[in-house]
Amino acid sequence: MMEEAVQQALKAGMDDAVARLVTRRERQVKFHRSDISVIKTWEERRLHMFMAKDRRVFSLVLENPDEQDVVRAVQQGRSLVPVISPREHYHGLGQPARGYQSQKRFDPRVDDERRLRSLVSRAIDEARDYVPEVAGVAYAGVDEVQLASSQGVRAEDANSWVTLSVRAFAADNASGHAVACARDTASLSPGVGEEAGQRAVDALRPRPVERGTYDVVFTPLAFANLVASLSRLASAFFVDSGMSMLAGKLDHRVGSQALTVTDSGVHPEGIGSRTFDDEGMPTQETTLIEKGVLASYLHNTSTAHRHHTTTTGNAGILYPTPWNAVVAPGDLRPEELIGSVKRGLLVTNMWYTRFQNYVTGDFSTIARDGTFFIENGSVQHPVEGVRISDNLLRIMQNVALLSAAVTQIAWWEVDIPVFTPAAMVKNVSVTRSFL
Repeated sequence: MMEEAVQQALKAGMDDAVARLVTRRERQVKFHRSDISVIKTWEERRLHMFMAKDRRVFSLVLENPDEQDVVRAVQQGRSLVPVISPREHYHGLGQPARGYQSQKRFDPRVDDERRLRSLVSRAIDEARDYVPEVAGVAYAGVDEVQLASSQGVRAEDANSWVTLSVRAFAADNASGHAVACARDTASLSPGVGEEAGQRAVDALRPRPVERGTYDVVFTPLAFANLVASLSRLASAFFVDSGMSMLAGKLDHRVGSQALTVTDSGVHPEGIGSRTFDDEGMPTQETTLIEKGVLASYLHNTSTAHRHHTTTTGNAGILYPTPWNAVVAPGDLRPEELIGSVKRGLLVTNMWYTRFQNYVTGDFSTIARDGTFFIENGSVQHPVEGVRISDNLLRIMQNVALLSAAVTQIAWWEVDIPVFTPAAMVKNVSVTRSFL
């Protein structure tokens, strides 16, 4: 079907065409008040078509298509060409100069209902040893992808993933949150329910926090929130659109000496890993920040042409996207990060990260699910009402220490998978999330 779709587009006079057929099967197990409440299954088959004529580009998605649907879609696309404005910086599709390589894990049975129910039940039982109420959700699924392009690309891929998010509640103002994610069930980190439950108990009887500047230890769950934003804004699309604080900073310092960040489409464990991008170009590992210096943006063929470089294998044809952000580890235990802080905070999770200014990197976010005051290298007591109001570049430039252990994080506040250690960041601006 993909080859036929491309041929139909070329016969209709298109210069470029890509057809990508994605067959997806996904299962959700939701739990509430310490019991499984919802089990849902989705099966879908979508044909993603991209076409270009005289630099006029457009895309469309067909649900459960047949050959006649494809013919009608191409005809509809041809009728749109006269009313679409040319995209000045569109420069066609890439043609792979090397073969595809993939060592990523794949589990075709990752969404087995019995396995998923067992996983959730175990997490509930673990958390219930600490708290009266647990809630959360598990997702697992399989994608099969077939792609054809007018550049002669023919490629196939298969991906699997499982994610588990657990929130435990010891009181109305004392909660804990933990997540786990992997490409197969066997690789999923154990003890997620226990971690969430223990943190909720530790968060009991929080005290108000004082506004001020603190050294902050971010757990991987919290730091991933910021790294995901950083990697997204490394897309050349956002740079060229004037919506990234990384614009104009190639080969300039944007982080501390301790900070190295890559984007990897080939990580064997990354739930965002792909064999090829939406143009059919091989994915790769791209260094974004090396020892604090901005080394590259993320590119598709068109943005690479504009920046006089080569694609990084991150298409989205319309704009480049990250696959998995990876922060290089340090050499310390998390306890040593805490031990380095004279007066500061331990932040275990963050919600509602919003940018006031993408160009400068000013943002705010709310710490939740267990935040703790640190004094003289020791956690003293939980605190509440913490809002971090700072600048993403300043945060990255103030990364002082990183743990040796790295965790993969992905959940609804971190929609780009991130592999990250815990981080100690100096001089973070803290205000209050309520009066």
